[in-house]
Amino acid sequence: MAEAHAKDSNHLYITVADGSNHSYKIACTPNGWKEITLGRGWQRFYHEYKLHPSNILLFKHKGRDDFSVRIFQSPGVERTYDTTGDDSGDETPPQAPRKRTTTTETPRRRMGCINVPKSSAAAEVEQTFQSEHPFFIMHITKRLLGIHFLPNVPHFGDDVNDDAIVNLRAGEISVQAVYGRYVGKRRRNCGSISQGWGDFLRKCNITATKLAVFEISRTQPEVELLVQFVDFE
Repeated sequence: MAEAHAKDSNHLYITVADGSNHSYKIACTPNGWKEITLGRGWQRFYHEYKLHPSNILLFKHKGRDDFSVRIFQSPGVERTYDTTGDDSGDETPPQAPRKRTTTTETPRRRMGCINVPKSSAAAEVEQTFQSEHPFFIMHITKRLLGIHFLPNVPHFGDDVNDDAIVNLRAGEISVQAVYGRYVGKRRRNCGSISQGWGDFLRKCNITATKLAVFEISRTQPEVELLVQFVDFE
C-alpha cells in the first residue's frame, strides 16, 4: 500500500472477499516512503480470520480508503474464510487457484464508527461505544445549537439516495428530517440533515454542547438514526 494513501487518511477499511460484505476499520500510520503500519482494529481482524504468520494477504485498492483483501494459505492456494469454530479452516488440502468471475457487488455497510473523531472525548466514545449497527459521532457545538441544520454528516451508504428521508429517534422521541448529500468535491463524503433537525434538538431539550452518537439502524426504505447525547468536558 503506497504512502500516498496513508497521507490522505489515518485509517482504512478492509473487506475480505468472502461474500460477507463486512468491513473492518483499521488505523494506519506512515512507515517510511512506501509502507504503512496497521494499528487499532488489526488485532480483531487477525483474530477473527485466524490468520497465521505464513498466510499471504493480497490487498486490492478499491478507491479512497477502501481495500478488498484475499487470504492465501500458500502461493496460489486461497484459504477458506471461516471466522468461527476452530482453526480447521486453515487446514485445507492444496487446490488449484480459483478462477474468479466478475460479479456485481451488493451495497455494503461499514461497521463500527464510520467517521474519524477529531477530539480525545470523541475518540474515547468511539473506543467504548458498542453497537450492532454502524455509527458516527458529531460534536453539537454552541454554533450548531443556533442553526436549523446539522452539517458535515458522513454519508450513510451506497444504497442511500443523495436526498433521503431520515427518521431521528432518541428514546420515545421521533422526528422526521431530510438528508441532503453535498455536491462537488465533497459529494462522496458527507451531507447535511435539515428540515426537522432543529425540532429534534428542541424535543430532546438539548441546550448545551454535547457529543451525539448516531447509530444507523437501517437505510431502507428510509434511513433511521438512533441518537444518544453524551456530555463531555
